[in-house]
Amino acid sequence: MNSSAQTEIRRLAEGIRHALSLSEDKLGGDVRTDAQNLLDRAEDRLGLGEDFTVVAFAGSTGSGKSSLFNAVAGLEIARVGVRRPTTSRPTACVWGEGGNDVLDWLHVPERSRTWRESALDGDDQRRLHGLILLDLPDHDSTAVEHRVESDRLVGLVDVVFWVVDPQKYADFSLHSEYLTKLAENSGNMVVVLNQIDKLSPEERRAATDHLRQLLNEDGLSETNVRISSAVTREGIPEIRSILADTVDSNDAAAERLLADMQAMANRIRKELGEPVSSPDELAGASRLVETMSEAAGVEAVAQTVHDDYIRRSYRKTGYPILAWAQRNAPDPLGAKHGQDRDELVRASVPATTKAQSSHVRLMAHELIAESVSTMPQAWQNEAAEAEKKSTDELSENLDSAVTAVDITRQSPGWWSLAHTLQIIFFVASIIGLLGIIVSALVAVIGSGALPTWCWIVSIGLFVIGCIGSFVTSLVAKSARARGAKEAASEVDGKLRDAVGRVAQSSYLNSVKSVIGEHRRAYEMLG
Repeated sequence: MNSSAQTEIRRLAEGIRHALSLSEDKLGGDVRTDAQNLLDRAEDRLGLGEDFTVVAFAGSTGSGKSSLFNAVAGLEIARVGVRRPTTSRPTACVWGEGGNDVLDWLHVPERSRTWRESALDGDDQRRLHGLILLDLPDHDSTAVEHRVESDRLVGLVDVVFWVVDPQKYADFSLHSEYLTKLAENSGNMVVVLNQIDKLSPEERRAATDHLRQLLNEDGLSETNVRISSAVTREGIPEIRSILADTVDSNDAAAERLLADMQAMANRIRKELGEPVSSPDELAGASRLVETMSEAAGVEAVAQTVHDDYIRRSYRKTGYPILAWAQRNAPDPLGAKHGQDRDELVRASVPATTKAQSSHVRLMAHELIAESVSTMPQAWQNEAAEAEKKSTDELSENLDSAVTAVDITRQSPGWWSLAHTLQIIFFVASIIGLLGIIVSALVAVIGSGALPTWCWIVSIGLFVIGCIGSFVTSLVAKSARARGAKEAASEVDGKLRDAVGRVAQSSYLNSVKSVIGEHRRAYEMLG
């Protein structure tokens, strides 16, 4: 057998087994039964090896398939009826030695088995060595057991030759109940228009063209169409040549099983429905994180960090007198500077309200329902159940995530520099002011005037101190605003990341697990 085909068969078999391992509500009973039967058949057929290729002649009552079977075999093996031709049991003709294990698997009665080659044949039958040719019961027989037996063997053999006659080749039941349903096996079927000795040359062409058209409409464009007559032996050599080529290729069994596996995989895929296109990037996940962030009070915490930064930096870098006046201003974190970080964080995090929790649950439900909408109801129910279990821990998970974020109350290096400059300029302005006052008092009430340089130094110190304080205050104000914004943005990002992780663990991961399982089952069948 073709090694690549066998590899693909085993890969698809693994996918089908995985699908069968899913819960019963995810795969219909009929599909489950047919899939298991196919796996059993594939295992059995592959286990029988590649020594024999099984070909069956199937057809309706009166199509002449038994006569054609005898003509191809070169022996009168199959019984040909007179009044109402019917074949009650399968008849087998085997070329070469052996084949009993295959015939036993096919349940062909021992009395219906014939080994074709004899010493008188010489090498005439050499190319057909390894062929098991079956004549099946009529598929339209009035006896139910005949139809059942025909259908069973059509499902087991490697290649089917459908033998039709000029009167019933367009029969609706043949095309609708058999040929159309076996379209996936079009490469492993041959349709033979038999009894052409009853037609004129023009009628042959018209019937053949019409048959070809019908087969194309059935989806059997790859199916070979031949003509034959068991009476005149026309077409018999060509049919034997096709059989010999089929045996030589040694691929028929693998190709039939592969086609059946692919058909079953597609059937199960239809049951599974379309998988989510991007299970790791669910549409609407960002909206859920935003809603959870609002519920967790991320903006409030970020604003608190912003205000706390402004307060602490102003006390350090603001104009000394004004900064001193702010020493008793309330701490935005609800505690005095220097208190334990965890307590400060907990004090600043607003509790999640019932309304916010309900909003988050609604958003999560809508997200999950939208994400799994293309999946069958059983998978949607499993995703909904996973989401329901996760909502119970929402408030606790959100609070734990937010309070676990490290909000470091650092003091940037420029604060110390600005503080030093503010002190220097403040002291300079005070000294300068005092010098001006002293110089003025001495000039007004004193006996003489202080040297001019005293005025110059005093006024210079005062002016430098005032300008320095003004410039330092302006620069510090801008730096405080920028630093507060950056600190708030950093904390906001950390908190949203923490909330995102909660969203993943509480909702998305459980749902993604269901989606991932569905996608894996679907892709294993591709």
